[in-house]
Amino acid sequence: MARLVLVRHGQAKGNDEHRFIGQTDVPLTDLGRRQAEAVGHRLRTVDISRIVSSDLVRATDTAAEIAAVSGRIIETDPAVREIHNGEWAGLTPQEIAEGWPDMWNRYRGGEDVPRPGGERWADVRQRMLGAVEGLLADDGVTVVVSHGGPIIITAHWAAAQTVEGNVFRGPFGAVQNAALTVIDPGPKLTAFNDVGHLAAFADLEVPDAPV
Repeated sequence: MARLVLVRHGQAKGNDEHRFIGQTDVPLTDLGRRQAEAVGHRLRTVDISRIVSSDLVRATDTAAEIAAVSGRIIETDPAVREIHNGEWAGLTPQEIAEGWPDMWNRYRGGEDVPRPGGERWADVRQRMLGAVEGLLADDGVTVVVSHGGPIIITAHWAAAQTVEGNVFRGPFGAVQNAALTVIDPGPKLTAFNDVGHLAAFADLEVPDAPV
């Protein structure tokens, strides 16, 4: 039977400041590397068939810890990247609100606004679900190392939840760094935002603000 284990990358530079990183290729922080190691340890007994990762370094470095315990190679796929933030890339919510007040208010109100020079969540949904549906057609356990937005979108889809606007305004909220989300054929959401392997870092984790 097919099963997808979606893993959000470990904490990356800028996550702790709630910056809109998107497709900016920033590295893991020290905490992020430790979280990635914890994910690898958590999945060490799982019979993994494939590892598919976003090609951004914070994802591939997280995937490397899973590859180390499973012996599988890492396949990269830009379809599972985070949203392209365009001119918002690297900015804090306050900076975006100051530069694009009307657009920011619409985004905060739940609208799926197009980032200037970037994508909408609808664009991410199309490419992410295209990749996920193909992977669910395979047998075995596929680990997909991705990002917060695409994973939330996939969880909504698997739970038959329709969220057409700002995905962070949906029923599930944000996904923590290095959390696990499990999708079975159907699709069926089997687990969401599982962070049991991160208990040792509970006092150090800075959760993303749901924006």
